[in-house]
Amino acid sequence: MLQLVGFFFLTFAVLSVLRMIPGLGAIFQIPLLGFFLAAILVSTLFARLGSAAVDRRRFRRMSTQLGAVETPHNQGKLGSLLLAQGRAKAALECLARAVAGESESLEWRYRYGLALLESGKPKEAAAEFAQVAARDEEYAYGDLLLRLSQARLATGDAVGALDALERHLRAQGDTPESLYRRALALRALRRGDEARAALARVGKVAEKRASFQKRSDAKWVMLSWLRRVA
Repeated sequence: MLQLVGFFFLTFAVLSVLRMIPGLGAIFQIPLLGFFLAAILVSTLFARLGSAAVDRRRFRRMSTQLGAVETPHNQGKLGSLLLAQGRAKAALECLARAVAGESESLEWRYRYGLALLESGKPKEAAAEFAQVAARDEEYAYGDLLLRLSQARLATGDAVGALDALERHLRAQGDTPESLYRRALALRALRRGDEARAALARVGKVAEKRASFQKRSDAKWVMLSWLRRVA
């Protein structure tokens, strides 16, 4: 009962704030509709907060379980979990142990490279990615070569970045991200016309992609447009 009362009080408070927003506030001035929309917003907020709390509890539980036994495999799983949570620096030590203990595992080395790249260590990341690519260029459905290109360009190796993208092209074909990264490398080599041509193709390639890919493609379409108008 108290929760229900609190929900209504919060909804009325949110409704009062929303009514003061210029332009948008008129919608919330409509008695029933305004309250209904405010209630939806509050419910959505509660749902997301609850989901985030569950995710945090699940993460803590899994972290405790994986950390209890420090095998290379468990360290790799824990490092991957930390990486997925956006805690790349915290993942580094775990993934380094996993690589040292299971040096033949492409997964640990690939994820270690990702953690290095996200931690601002592109040179070390490129070295890890290159070792994975030497054994399986198409690892992670082509993402490996994209990350190798990204890491190499971050170190100033535009030629090496283009080489990784050429290998990606042969295996996967053009993608919005690969075209965008190609343009960056070409610009670094002062091949402006080729860079602009690559940027111009990003949107066209994105249009032909499957619907489930379009959400992630939107980022590269927007970035390519910004580069073209800059």
